Order: sequence, then C-alpha cells, then structure tokens
Amino acid sequence: MIYRTLAFSALLSLLSFDASAAMGLAQYRAFALEGNGPPGTCYAGPISFQELARRIDDAHNRGLITERAAYWGKAYSFYPLIDPNSGRINAICRGI
Repeated sequence: MIYRTLAFSALLSLLSFDASAAMGLAQYRAFALEGNGPPGTCYAGPISFQELARRIDDAHNRGLITERAAYWGKAYSFYPLIDPNSGRINAICRGI
C-alpha cells in the first residue's frame, strides 16, 4: 500500500513538474528507484553504457536534469526517457 502511495505521489509530482526547471538529484533518484512513467515504458531492453551516457548528457545539455543528477545516473545506470514532442522527461529507466 505504501508503495502505491509513493508511486502515485511521484507520478503526480512528475506531471506537475515545471519544464523550465532542471530535475535535481533527489527527484531524479526518487523517480528512478520508485518506478515511474506509464507501464511498459522502460521495457525496451538493456542499452549500452555509451547510449546511456549519451541520453543523460542530452538531458543535461537541454537543462532537464542537473549535473549531480547526471553523475548519479551514470554511476547507477539510470537514464531519462525524453518525450520527442514535448521535450519533457517521461520516465527514468534502468540501463545496463
């Protein structure tokens, strides 16, 4: 029950996330560890570290995540999925 509450609050905060503000380490880590996004979003299979780093660097360069979140994502293999239409982060997925 508590996991559903945490997942719901994470999803709610993701939906209300301001696109102009960079996602900090705490929020990035919470979304990565609690699971987020629509079901089935992150099940494309594992990706290489080079692809993972490219996606994280792209999100950082766009101003979607902070530098600390980018370092943490590379260290623990969690990368953001960016919606190509809106330019927002849809989910944080496990890479390798």
